[in-house]
Amino acid sequence: MTLNSTKRVSLSPAQINDQLQVILNRTAAAENYQLEKETVNTFNLITHIAQSLPRDENGLSNYYLLFNAWIRWLSDWNNYSLNLMHRRRLIGHLNRQFGTGNYTLQIYPYAGRLYYFKYNLTKPQIQMHEALDYLSDSECGLLVQYLKRQRWNELKCLIGNYQEQNPHWKELSLYFQQTKANPSHENRTRGRYYDLEDVFNTCNKRNFGGKMTRPKVLYWSAKVNHSTMGSYNVNEDVLMVNRGLDRPDVPAYVLDFIMYHELLHKALGIKTSGARRMAHTKEFRELEKEHPDYERAQSFIQKNAKRL
Repeated sequence: MTLNSTKRVSLSPAQINDQLQVILNRTAAAENYQLEKETVNTFNLITHIAQSLPRDENGLSNYYLLFNAWIRWLSDWNNYSLNLMHRRRLIGHLNRQFGTGNYTLQIYPYAGRLYYFKYNLTKPQIQMHEALDYLSDSECGLLVQYLKRQRWNELKCLIGNYQEQNPHWKELSLYFQQTKANPSHENRTRGRYYDLEDVFNTCNKRNFGGKMTRPKVLYWSAKVNHSTMGSYNVNEDVLMVNRGLDRPDVPAYVLDFIMYHELLHKALGIKTSGARRMAHTKEFRELEKEHPDYERAQSFIQKNAKRL
């Protein structure tokens, strides 16, 4: 049974993903792919799959939820184009290093890893996280070289530099991270030292005149994260604050600033420019600086991020 079959609804998410990866690779590798009829046909196929996804996702596994989020994300033409451009860059370098078609490539928002490489006697298997879509052509070339030569330290440095220099990867990574089922989120507003309900109410009154609606889900992260102080999922209306900030030595104005930053995302949404999705726009940065404790909150975070 194939994706083009009228009975594709009987296929599992894993089976659909495997077939779709092959179709996307073929589409991206075509000459003048942006003008090809197949490019439009593939997008239409993804759109049809997205429309057939269940609206009620209660009780679905994390794998199913992640798959649904990916398909819906991919059914936006800008995101679809971004995925194809990244595939095309990777395929060009993979063909030169391993030979045309002598490998398998999958790009998907894998949980828990940014890349995976298995070198066996038949075909190398390469799996890349969707959040790496913004790698430049030269970075893709180096990545493929490091994979082939198994130079893991260089590869780690390459990915680390990409994460530091490109803010879009984080937005995309967080988007998919927040699709996981976690019914306990709604009960995690109360920390040991701070209650996020109080933080939200104070921030709302102080910075938004009390007019900001509460996020649907507001919670402390399950684990401490030294690089992400908070996040907001626009599609799901979910706001998370890093549990590392729930400490007696973290000033209240720092929590207020983090809450303000994430609520700005709720207020402004995500802007698009071509294939790029932008959350930290010029307008966002200007409004962010209007927070009364912007400078000292930023200073505190920069000095203490590693120990939070």
